[in-house]
Amino acid sequence: MTKAIFPDLSKPDNIRRKNLHDRFNQEITQLYAKKAQLVIFKLEKLKFAIEIEKVDEVVVSPVIHKLPKSPPYVPGIADIRGTDIIILDLAMKLGLTQESTLSKNYDYTIVVASQRFTIGILTNEIPTNLNISGSNIQPTGLDISGSPEDETYIKGLIKHEGEKIYFIDIDELLEGDRTEILNS
Repeated sequence: MTKAIFPDLSKPDNIRRKNLHDRFNQEITQLYAKKAQLVIFKLEKLKFAIEIEKVDEVVVSPVIHKLPKSPPYVPGIADIRGTDIIILDLAMKLGLTQESTLSKNYDYTIVVASQRFTIGILTNEIPTNLNISGSNIQPTGLDISGSPEDETYIKGLIKHEGEKIYFIDIDELLEGDRTEILNS
């Protein structure tokens, strides 16, 4: 029997989240004796990482056009190299800021892709690359964020040069946002 991690969620949601975290733990364990190539970016005062192969490019943030009926952390769409891409304010989604994206000036957009879709993540600093031993990446456990909405895509925690960096499963993040936007 699966113990309910989040009592406010249904049993199937709890099972899905436990299975997801089991998968994250397995993936991180497999990285232990390898090198991980990551893209590191800053949101507010925290650092986040995604796999380098998920990043298509980093561009100067384009003009964002409002997208009707989208969540507040999806300020709209932008034309990047002739393709309309949904733009995500990850800082707002994670509760790091309450300020509207359109009133802030984000300098850069990280264009990330899964096999099914592409999305842009706003940031104020140019992301950096990091080649790190997988032994520096630790699983987070089930209660990293304290909220059932956010914990599904925090894959692990990286300790590097005295800093903590949150390792994001970008595919899970994109799938969740795509589903929410399409259901709006």
